[in-house]
Amino acid sequence: MRVLDKETPDLMPLPKGTNPLGIPATPSSVCPADAPVKSFNVVALDRPMKLNPKAPDAIEVDFERKIEMTMPEGKIFALEEEATTVASGATPHPLTLRVNLGDCIKVNLKNKMKASRASFFAPGLAFDPKDSQGLNVGNNGGEQTVAPGESRAYTYYAHPSNKETTSLVWDGGNIVVNPRNGLYGAIIVGPRGSQYRDPVTGADISQKNAWRADVIVDASLPENVGKRNYRDVALFFQDEDNIIGTAFMPYVQNVAGLTSVNYRAEPYKFREEQGCSLGKIFQPCVVDKPEDPATPLIEAHAGDAIRIHVIGANSEQNGMFGIEGHEWPIEPYMPGADMISVVEYAGSETLDVFVRGGAGGPYRQVGDFVWSNQRLPYTQSGQWGYLRVLPAGDTRIQPLGVAGMGAKQAEAQPDVKAIPTAMK
Repeated sequence: MRVLDKETPDLMPLPKGTNPLGIPATPSSVCPADAPVKSFNVVALDRPMKLNPKAPDAIEVDFERKIEMTMPEGKIFALEEEATTVASGATPHPLTLRVNLGDCIKVNLKNKMKASRASFFAPGLAFDPKDSQGLNVGNNGGEQTVAPGESRAYTYYAHPSNKETTSLVWDGGNIVVNPRNGLYGAIIVGPRGSQYRDPVTGADISQKNAWRADVIVDASLPENVGKRNYRDVALFFQDEDNIIGTAFMPYVQNVAGLTSVNYRAEPYKFREEQGCSLGKIFQPCVVDKPEDPATPLIEAHAGDAIRIHVIGANSEQNGMFGIEGHEWPIEPYMPGADMISVVEYAGSETLDVFVRGGAGGPYRQVGDFVWSNQRLPYTQSGQWGYLRVLPAGDTRIQPLGVAGMGAKQAEAQPDVKAIPTAMK
């Protein structure tokens, strides 16, 4: 799609009155001059990964097909300050940056991979395609990727017209191979003026890489009146099996290849080998040494507002996200929208789940609930985990508190703003 900044002989203008202001002047920057600036130094790294530290490197499923539990050619985005830490040790989570509505986002990318070019492609934000698309496209001049050892800056704007959205981040240096190997992430846009806190320690993580965060809403802003603090988590789903569900014969019943959530997986077959029976597949396999699955653990106090970002990070097929015992509006900003308990998502799609009634649902039930890709072969391959609803006051996580954490409430009467019905 080619957008022109002036009239050309081979494209007739629309009839008079259709666009009375004419072609607008190109702004000098995608960001307004008064927009708050958030800067991140990001690196692209080679980082081999194992999706479950206790599982074998491969698990045979059917017809000599295997679930791959390792990513020997793994690659990740990370903040430069954490590059040494994530290069070894525990498996990292995909890069998750948090910004606010109206922020100008500056990303300085350094390519530390050995052999591949890299870029930063965030299509869910506003950007100048000639400068910060992160892809070399059409007649756009200049090189938007960087070679190993080089750096480049990208600028994005969390435009208010796009609302509080989620942008998938991909690499465009090798868009076929690198995202498959883990080179993806997300930029999550929260309410204007919000602060971000570690749910366990309470530390400020507004400038950190965090797949989960407590969002502390600034209730002194008129546009935030009625919004609550909430728990916010990002789940990145990945798969690559192009045969399951097709007319390929003999008909396969299990998923093969890479299948993960946040670079993690907990396959049924592995759990069976650990002592779990199929009737207790979602419970600890060793009673005297109970362990949670390797996949992301979502924790909240009963009644806490929760927003879950479901991200088809690099998917061959569509998935079906669900949380047992919970539901959410199919259109979060539409009053009276139908409630659903499972939703389809596609590769490269991002969805926001605003859980009705918060953790534990309207009745605030305490306990462990299963979230999963509810296409059964994908659940079986390891795409599931726990939503752990804790009783109020449980000290394993910080209390969420009230909006604004004691901030002055807005005195002016605001215009009516759209607030997800599940988050009121």
